[in-house]
Amino acid sequence: MFRKKRYQFYTNVNYMTCEDCLTWHGEIRKDPDAFPEPSDDCARAILPIPPRKVREYREKGRRMRAAAQAEVARRKLFEAASKVLPEEPERAIATFREAARIDVYIPDLEHLADRHDGLLDRDPGLREALRALFVKAFSDKFGWRRYERLPEVMRLQREAAGIQRINELFR
Repeated sequence: MFRKKRYQFYTNVNYMTCEDCLTWHGEIRKDPDAFPEPSDDCARAILPIPPRKVREYREKGRRMRAAAQAEVARRKLFEAASKVLPEEPERAIATFREAARIDVYIPDLEHLADRHDGLLDRDPGLREALRALFVKAFSDKFGWRRYERLPEVMRLQREAAGIQRINELFR
């Protein structure tokens, strides 16, 4: 029996990836031209699926789309927390905690510290609460499954460098 080729859209799921690419991450189409043309600098690939593995790749695609949707949710939570931080710090901390359960990225924390520098200077307790939250979340993420593939020394170095940067930002 003749099986038609299928193609799957791949992108990196991180803080830099545009929402368009995140929307397409894991999608499967019969025609590689059915995917949108690149309009930015996101890393992406459209790869053929072995015809006998379409079912397996559909399941993989569901997991990929869930990861991409989680990243979009993380961004929304992080931005919402950042907006309410001056008026409702407890609510902001709870929302940052929710976002951090999905992931923590140093560039986002750099932007946050820069955006609210004056507030954090006036409220050392808030600065310390954020520092503690982000250090714990950043450290915890290196226990996640996707980091198991990294050599242990590299994983520990990345974790230590990130924690050092967080401590610098929220000192």
